[in-house]
Amino acid sequence: MSVHTTLRWAPPYSASLVLGAVVAAVLVFLVLRWRVGRPADHSRRWVLWALRGMTLAAVALVLLNPVRVAESPGPVERPNVVYLLDSSQSMALGKGGDSRFDQVLKVIGEHGLTTDPNTGANVSIFRFGDRLAAIDPKILLPSTATPAASTTPGSVLAAVATPPPPEIPPAATDSDTLLAASLEGLAGRFGQAPPQAVVVFSDGRARDPERIDPMARSYQKMSVPVHVYPVGEAEAGGDVAIVSMVAPAQVRKHARVAAQVFVRSFGYKDRAAELKIVALDPSDKPGAVLSRMPVTLRDGLAGYTLAFSSGDEDRRIAARIDPFPGEATERNNQFATDMAIDRTKIRVLYLEGATDRFVESRARRENAPGATGAGIFGGLATKGAYSSLQEALMEDPDIECTAVLPAGVSADFSVLRSSDENSRGMPETASELFAYDAIILSNVPREALSDEHIAWIEDWIGHRGGGLCMAGGPYGFASGRWNGTPVAKMLPVDLMPVERDWDDAVTSVRPIDSGTLHPFWHIAADDLHNRALLKKLPDFQGHNKLGQPKAGAETEATTTDEPTAPLIVSQPFGRGRTLAIATGITRRYANDFTQRWGENDARYYKKFWRNVVYWLTENSSNGRRRLVAETDKRLYRPGEPIVLKARTFDENAAPTLSYRIAVSIEPKNAAEVTANDSPLCRPAGLPGEPSESGSGPLLPWGEEFELSPRSAEGGYATTLAIANAKSVPPGVVLTQALRIELTAYENNTQVDSTELEVQVLDDPSEQQNPLPDHPLLHRVAKLSGGTVLHSPNDLSSLLKSLPRVIGPSEIKVVPAWSRWWLLILVVSLLTIEWVWRRRLGLA
Repeated sequence: MSVHTTLRWAPPYSASLVLGAVVAAVLVFLVLRWRVGRPADHSRRWVLWALRGMTLAAVALVLLNPVRVAESPGPVERPNVVYLLDSSQSMALGKGGDSRFDQVLKVIGEHGLTTDPNTGANVSIFRFGDRLAAIDPKILLPSTATPAASTTPGSVLAAVATPPPPEIPPAATDSDTLLAASLEGLAGRFGQAPPQAVVVFSDGRARDPERIDPMARSYQKMSVPVHVYPVGEAEAGGDVAIVSMVAPAQVRKHARVAAQVFVRSFGYKDRAAELKIVALDPSDKPGAVLSRMPVTLRDGLAGYTLAFSSGDEDRRIAARIDPFPGEATERNNQFATDMAIDRTKIRVLYLEGATDRFVESRARRENAPGATGAGIFGGLATKGAYSSLQEALMEDPDIECTAVLPAGVSADFSVLRSSDENSRGMPETASELFAYDAIILSNVPREALSDEHIAWIEDWIGHRGGGLCMAGGPYGFASGRWNGTPVAKMLPVDLMPVERDWDDAVTSVRPIDSGTLHPFWHIAADDLHNRALLKKLPDFQGHNKLGQPKAGAETEATTTDEPTAPLIVSQPFGRGRTLAIATGITRRYANDFTQRWGENDARYYKKFWRNVVYWLTENSSNGRRRLVAETDKRLYRPGEPIVLKARTFDENAAPTLSYRIAVSIEPKNAAEVTANDSPLCRPAGLPGEPSESGSGPLLPWGEEFELSPRSAEGGYATTLAIANAKSVPPGVVLTQALRIELTAYENNTQVDSTELEVQVLDDPSEQQNPLPDHPLLHRVAKLSGGTVLHSPNDLSSLLKSLPRVIGPSEIKVVPAWSRWWLLILVVSLLTIEWVWRRRLGLA
């Protein structure tokens, strides 16, 4: 602020009065001189006259009253301006590193919030999309900038100048854009004095264009021009977006994972594209392609299912479609998620009916797996028929295999014992059986299992997700009298009606390759090598004759003879999986397979059986749990109900309703959440009115509620309604993945816990056409008397050009003679003149 300073004379008396006083003084002096006479000669010295002259001059200067006048400019009242920020989801698009919304925030923070009174303005900021809401200008300033002056009490938006709600951050999340409605709502907040200008920052994509023209004319009548700052690439050809991917967060090693991917396209109808699942490197750049699918794009939302192998390590994966030239944005062509490997040790119960013993020569080692007792002497190991398979599985640190054998060497199945002499045979309770993930019945007759064991297995496989594999031999399948049993019902093939279905002729195996091999045939990493080695599968000595595969089953290998017969068949059964292998799998019936299918070793044989176990146990994580929960779907739309069910089991694996089940809802990605509430409505039993229609109060993140026991259903259940898109408050995001966390308590002791993941997927009209509509914004500016701002400099020029009211100048007057040195000078002159006259004898 500049201050103009001048020096002026401001005598307290008029000039005529001063002149009269001077004339009177002269007359008095002349009269006194005439009466007294001439002064003495020694008094007429020039020094005395000089002193007296200087004294009179100083007194005269004081009487003239010189003053210093400092004039400061009057206060500048900055114009009031309102910024409207489009916070709809289309503003999250953009090319390069910044979205359209990021570009707007940068422009406002660096060019639109200056505090310079000559170039800035009193700015109030509102976000709009499906509703109008105030935001704090300070959060848009660069971190080093000085916060803009707050709106004064008498300003245009004094009513909304109070601190805005901190829970409304600047983010492009709204599922709709109501520009005309937002301008109408803003006009209702103007009060008595409207602002000098409104600036709309938007891509122009609005759902109420038919109301734009009348609203723009209303602003023109109020003399409030609406200036527009268009963003977005107007020449874009369209957009392809990966909206979501639903995939399990935790999987078994080498599992076949199915991911559901949702693609939204606009402007590329009937164009061919390739949808891929890729592994991401640590910097989130695409790496190896795990699965691919050719797709034909169509306008709108479409879902696709891709399958891929989970591998053996935790990793981050993404669904991806490579961008087309001229796309509106490349930011949404990829959707990433994390996938973790379930490291819970897989427990396999292996029943082997063969009683063969082998003496094997190998390098000396202590306690070799599968060796009987201390059967290692001088490099020779005594091993059982079960040893090859048990060793193959236990080479994997994540697999534990317990082998159970008939007593003695005469195949006495009335008594079963473990290969470990210190362990019992078959599990004696359901809870012991359910602690396993899979059971392999190799060359084992019906008499090996009691009716109670078979009933447990049926519940274990069908309801708790375990795996069942039956392998062939003289005591397997129909030869083992399994016809008519619950186990036969679970197998993927019909059994032959005769008891003697074993054929000991040499059998060649041909894996079925219909373009995609079954996961347990993935032996080598290289596909060509893998297919080559499958053609060299060793022959087997005998197989069981199987009936027709059941509906829903898949034949994975057949005989090479014509007509072919099924040898390996798989199928899902309830929540579990079952597998039938018609050949024998021990050394007597598959010597080359167990000993030499590899690079001069049995590496391919071992990999095959580990693949089989991983496939069988993909759904077995619930097998040993005491709390099992599920939802009716994994993908939901806004307004739909989530049906949540749970079952609990006591320590003996018997169903019980005596536990208390606590449930809470958490976001899968907490970094994307800005509101305290989830998009789910409160269920019955919590404070607030529950809602089944998607319009009631929302359930806060992390707030616990309890599941109600349902005796008739033998479990617990509740319904969680998802809010409608129009009923959610600001900050609540509908399209997101949710974690449903459940914990079972017996009194106050935690018994078990689990979690489920569901995806809420919205298809807002805002994203159905993501291209900007700049002509709409141009029309708003034209009809309201505003202008189109094309650059940050245009915004700065607009703020500078707005009229400013300058108040009256502030004038400050200070006596110039009122200085210490002038007063000391007058006193000094009088003192010197008096002392001098004393010395001359004149005083």
